[in-house]
Amino acid sequence: MEIIFSWVLFLIIAGFLLILLDLFVFPGTSVLGIGGITCLVIGIVRMFLVFGPVAGWISLLSVLAICSVFVIWFVRTKSWKKMMLKDELEGRVNVVNKHKVNVGHEGIAVSRLVPVGQATFDGEIVEVHSLDGFTDQKTPVKVVKIENNKIFVTAV
Repeated sequence: MEIIFSWVLFLIIAGFLLILLDLFVFPGTSVLGIGGITCLVIGIVRMFLVFGPVAGWISLLSVLAICSVFVIWFVRTKSWKKMMLKDELEGRVNVVNKHKVNVGHEGIAVSRLVPVGQATFDGEIVEVHSLDGFTDQKTPVKVVKIENNKIFVTAV
């Protein structure tokens, strides 16, 4: 009986550890969390089946109490705020300035165009799409067409 109790206790402790690992070490995977919940459920069910309803209810209420204490601690210490992503994306849409970039303008590829990259036209760096496929950096390029704020270029 002691061996069975040891295994049931091990399952419950392993369940808690897996849930904690899922929250703090490997967030977002959910595999460890599902494994932890499974271990807790199996441990509590085994407690009911092997040791009777009194031991089962005691283990169930103990697990719920520990979970409640953990959730209250987690919320009060604002641990969830430490795990939140606070960075903001500062990207922008490529807005074509009709006065600076027109069909026929020539510029230089700032980055490698594979087939999308950056080129500079009259000192303004914009995103361009190469119709030639891959174009090396510092290659002179020419604007062939502009559609929906996409600038299409070819190597000169």
